[in-house]
Amino acid sequence: MLDINLYVFDLDGTLLDTAPDFFKAVNTLRENHGYGPSDFDEVRSRVSQGAGSLAEYALDLRSDRHQEIENSRQELLNIYKNCCIDETSLFKGIEEVLVTLNGSKKKWGIVTNKPRLFAEPIVKEKIALFGPTFLICPDDVGERKPSPKGLEFACEKTQISPENTLYVGDHLIDIQAGKAAKMRTVAAAYGYIPSGDNVASWKADFIINDPCELINIIKNH
Repeated sequence: MLDINLYVFDLDGTLLDTAPDFFKAVNTLRENHGYGPSDFDEVRSRVSQGAGSLAEYALDLRSDRHQEIENSRQELLNIYKNCCIDETSLFKGIEEVLVTLNGSKKKWGIVTNKPRLFAEPIVKEKIALFGPTFLICPDDVGERKPSPKGLEFACEKTQISPENTLYVGDHLIDIQAGKAAKMRTVAAAYGYIPSGDNVASWKADFIINDPCELINIIKNH
C-alpha cells in the first residue's frame, strides 16, 4: 500500500463538534417563529447535511418548499454567525491526532462545505494553533462536495498525489468526494451520521468510531 503523505479532513462532525452552536441557532430560529425548543439529537444528525436541512427541520417545512427553505436557511445562518464559536470544540482525541500528524511531518488540511465566512473564524479560533496547511471552502473552487474539486485543489496546493492522500469525513458525500478524487477514505462514524444511515454502506477504506483510531493509520502508513 502506498504511503499516505497528506491527510485531509472535513470540518463539522469530523474535526469539530459544532452541533451545540447549531442547536443554539436552530432554537433561536424556532423561537423567532413561535416554535418551542428543538431536539438536540435531531439537530446533531443534520449538521453535516447543511443549513438547508437544519432550516427545513427547524420550521417543519416541506422539502418541496424550496424558496421558504432558502429564506429560512439565510435567517438561520445570520443567527449562527453570531454564535458559531461559543460552544464549538475539538472532538475528544482530535488534538492527539493533529499532534501525531505534525510530529510525523505529514501535511494535513481541511476541505469543507462550510462557507469561508463561517469556516475561517472558527478554524482560526479552534484549529489554527495546530498549523493546518490549508482551508478549502466552496468559495475557493465553486463547487460543494460530493464534487471532488476541493480535494483536487488540496493536492495541487501541496504537490501530493491523490494516491498518497487520505480524506476523513462523517457523511456519505465526503466518501463520494474522496473516491471521485481517487483518494483513500475514512468514515468518521463518531460524527454527525444522518438518522437511519449505515456507515458501512458508504464503502470507505476505513471506518473509525473514535478519532484516536487515526493514530494507528498514521503510524502504519
